[in-house]
Amino acid sequence: MKRFQNKIAESRRTLPITILYGVGIWLLAGLTHQGWWFQFACFFASVYSMIHLNNINLLIRVYSRSVSVFFILLCCSACWLFPSTQAATELLCTVLSLLLLFSCYQNQDTMGRTFYIFLLISLVSLLEPHFLLFVPIYIVLMATTVYSLGIRTFFATLIGLITPYWLYAGWLLYLNRHQPEMVLTYFKRFTEVQWNTDYAVVSTSQWAYLGLLIVLFIVGTIHFWITSYMDKIRVRQIYSSFIMLAVYTIILMAIQPQKYDMFISMMTIAVTPISAHFFTLTRTRISNIFFIVTIATILFLTGMNLWTLLSVS
Repeated sequence: MKRFQNKIAESRRTLPITILYGVGIWLLAGLTHQGWWFQFACFFASVYSMIHLNNINLLIRVYSRSVSVFFILLCCSACWLFPSTQAATELLCTVLSLLLLFSCYQNQDTMGRTFYIFLLISLVSLLEPHFLLFVPIYIVLMATTVYSLGIRTFFATLIGLITPYWLYAGWLLYLNRHQPEMVLTYFKRFTEVQWNTDYAVVSTSQWAYLGLLIVLFIVGTIHFWITSYMDKIRVRQIYSSFIMLAVYTIILMAIQPQKYDMFISMMTIAVTPISAHFFTLTRTRISNIFFIVTIATILFLTGMNLWTLLSVS
């Protein structure tokens, strides 16, 4: 028997309605009068990339757009990130890197795509050096779930990481031809990275959003472990990758809560398909109630964060 959650998850109207909802949230937040067009373009490019990620990997074994739908809903809940060009760039580059990563499944001859994966990570790290902390988990995923790590792909990761810094250093040298030592002032920021733990910088609404993601992650992961035998091996490996990414991100957030805004994007991306898998493929009364409560919580958090954002601006 199809319950409310299944009708919503499997409906062809759900995604267009959710896209309109996302546009509405951006307009209410101040898209037009604040001029957040770059951030908005990155957001919807990320949505399109998530749609493509779902389509080419068949993440859910029935027709459903719930991966993209939950991605839009969760991202709009974190509307305090809307003004940040850094957060928008990180979101898009992360989704694209994962799209490329999973396209390398069981193929150790994907040096070009591997190069671009780590090129994207390196580009984000030019804005936020802490993003390089995701390099180890990507390499682990290549070795354990994607099975694309080889000698040549490993060197492709190194070249991809080095290339943006090499090009940017050359640009800085060109701009400071008479003072080449100025190049070193930019790279000093890596030695000034703070490793102290300060939980006070995370607001109540941010804790609430993280709590929602963790609950969705735990429930979705348990369901996936129980029912994963029904999915194809490739799909199981992709979901295992998302689970490992989420666990790794939670650990990083516990160590570096002051970088909450950077880590929360990765957490959102990792939890989205796990929660979509759960709500689409369960048909129990309890899961239906949990779905309604989840949607209500998402809408409440969106309204609360939107009110806070408008009050500040």
